Amino acid sequence: MMKRITIVLIALVAVSVSAQQSTDVKTILANNAAQFAAAASHGNVDGMVALYDEHAVLMPPNAPAMNGRDAIRQFWTGFTSLGAIDAKLVTDDILNSGDLAAETGHFDLTITPKSGAPIKDSGKYLVLWRNVGGQWRIVRDIFNSNLAR
Repeated sequence: MMKRITIVLIALVAVSVSAQQSTDVKTILANNAAQFAAAASHGNVDGMVALYDEHAVLMPPNAPAMNGRDAIRQFWTGFTSLGAIDAKLVTDDILNSGDLAAETGHFDLTITPKSGAPIKDSGKYLVLWRNVGGQWRIVRDIFNSNLAR
């Protein structure tokens, strides 16, 4: 009987720790998404790229995949040069297992060029995160528009 109680207690502790870690991961990744959006809105490419793993892959719409931080930096540098950016990222869900987490969400984006009318877009994204040395880094990033082109 004592053995069963011990096993049940160990299982309850494991579930409690797992739930706590999952909540922590969700908070961390939601904060990372907010940090990314703030960096984009300030034209801070270094702040955006800092969240990516060195071997990350960015898969933007209507373009080939960008492999590694240098290619990702080049993409975001071109993107931020289009004009003032107002980016809003909303995390809809995070699935977490160990050192990997998948974040799904949606975005609203307005780019205001130096001349011309603002460009508005909205869409969804999927980001795969990996815990690397205690830091959650983007390893895969894909996004696309909800708007017909």
